Amino acid sequence: MNEFPKVTKAMLKALDERFPMQDFGQTDDITKLNFHYGQRSVINFLKSEYHIQNENILTKPQLK
Repeated sequence: MNEFPKVTKAMLKALDERFPMQDFGQTDDITKLNFHYGQRSVINFLKSEYHIQNENILTKPQLK
């Protein structure tokens, strides 16, 4: 399996600043909503990868 490239905290911070979460109203266009939530989906994926990459024996859930 290919390893995913390193995700940094600085990259996540920059992406969150450039593509912040938004609230939408009932009159907003569905295309605009889909575009925004697509961007946020990528950021959430990268956050998940960051946590996986930075997991260690002290933070990994213990198997019982």
